[in-house]
Amino acid sequence: MRAAAPRAFSAPDLAELRAQVGARSGLPVDEREATAHDGVWAVGDDSLLFAALVAGERPGEQLARGVLLDKWGAAARAGREDLVPQVEPYQDHDGLLYRTALAYHLDIPVAFHGHTGVGKTELVRYLACLLQAPLYRLNLHGLSTTDDIIGKLLPAGAGEVRFQDGLVTTAVRHGGVLLLEELNATGQEVWFSLHGLLDQSRALVLVEKDNEVVRQHPNCRIFSTFNPPEFLTLYPGTKELSTAYLRRWASIRIGFLEREAERALLLRRFPELAAEECRADVEAMLEVAALSQVMLEQSASSFPFVFATGVLHAWARLVPYLGPLPAARMTFYDVLDERLKAVFREQVFAYSTPWDLSALG
Repeated sequence: MRAAAPRAFSAPDLAELRAQVGARSGLPVDEREATAHDGVWAVGDDSLLFAALVAGERPGEQLARGVLLDKWGAAARAGREDLVPQVEPYQDHDGLLYRTALAYHLDIPVAFHGHTGVGKTELVRYLACLLQAPLYRLNLHGLSTTDDIIGKLLPAGAGEVRFQDGLVTTAVRHGGVLLLEELNATGQEVWFSLHGLLDQSRALVLVEKDNEVVRQHPNCRIFSTFNPPEFLTLYPGTKELSTAYLRRWASIRIGFLEREAERALLLRRFPELAAEECRADVEAMLEVAALSQVMLEQSASSFPFVFATGVLHAWARLVPYLGPLPAARMTFYDVLDERLKAVFREQVFAYSTPWDLSALG
């Protein structure tokens, strides 16, 4: 790695930012974004520029800001190639990818919160994919224990026991992107076990292994996800995270995609829906998603359904084979209770689509 190279950049616009990065790093900057929708440019063969337009100090002012990250080399990930995620192109919005890359650069643990299906996990997986970094992903739940995440003693034969590292300890020891999913679905015992990683010590103490201190590997980065705390009834089993604990994390809220970004991502992932004969159905599907999101935000108790990007894409995948309404039934409609089915028929589909709803029942 180039220790003396500058890493953070700022310029009036993205074109000047790329020029500045090229001049200061001495490396060619590809004029094409990685996917044309993510704000990432290749810098030489081994680095990536993550950039976004962010608000300036003056009203209405925007500045281009960027951070330069090195990809993981083959030696660093040797033996862990299967942990590097392979993902589909990402639709960046609100500078999320730049902010995540900045947290990676500064080694700041980040908690992403937002409704299910808005792309919290996908964002971290996409970053790891671009950097070719191993990803350690742990889904937490109400029965998770410190044994699961830190490690435990196991019989090793001949009357001996041996300590087996948990997933968190493995990532901290060897480096990689550590993603703790559903942080507010587990208990305080698990939260407390992570305190050492989230404060200045950046270490784990393995009490059952003679108090071994495992210091965070220089290439380990920590991220987590949780559902929005104001919707606890929508996510059974989740708990309120204490303010004191949340202060140990930087926080990034991920909301629903705007209509234009949602359309672009939908058509990029399902190009067959770009045909002229599909245009009206695509717009109707986008309207269903948008209206559902508004109704959820207005009253989750009367409309407890999260129509995020994940649901829309599951629906879209079946539309070319079944048509929009049968695909909706197979994707989400048929599992709803009768009250919510009626709301969808009478207040969502009826206002958002030109479809004949008689087949919904």
